Amino acid sequence: MVKALKRTVFVGTYRHAVDEKKRVAIPAKWRGSKSGASEFFILPDPKNCLVVLPESAMARMLERAEDISIGEYERRDVLRFITARAHASPCDAQGRISLTDELLRHAGIKDEAVLVGVLTKFEIWSPERLAEVERASQANFAEAAKQLGL
Repeated sequence: MVKALKRTVFVGTYRHAVDEKKRVAIPAKWRGSKSGASEFFILPDPKNCLVVLPESAMARMLERAEDISIGEYERRDVLRFITARAHASPCDAQGRISLTDELLRHAGIKDEAVLVGVLTKFEIWSPERLAEVERASQANFAEAAKQLGL
């Protein structure tokens, strides 16, 4: 018997248009339940995509950030880079979140985006950049799977 999870799990890949108001639809499975996220936090990722956290994942990130001391310059620099460009967006009645011009530029997204589930969060990619990353990651898939314990 499979036990029902009490929180949203982000799995799958979805391709959606980015509308003229810079909004992208979140799959219903990722926002449909009562416990599903109503607000998302969009962060720039060093791999030139966007990482999208639901409120619960952002709460965990905040807890970790509180442990950064004043003398941890590298950690503070990374945190500043990410949060200065981050954007919080509620999910509207049609299930869309809005993206800023800066985030769209960072990810190279124009009129189409690919949303990729990563269990506790999801990523938003330009189709071209995702194809490049997937080609590169397939070369070392076996080793990476072993490191994940799969």
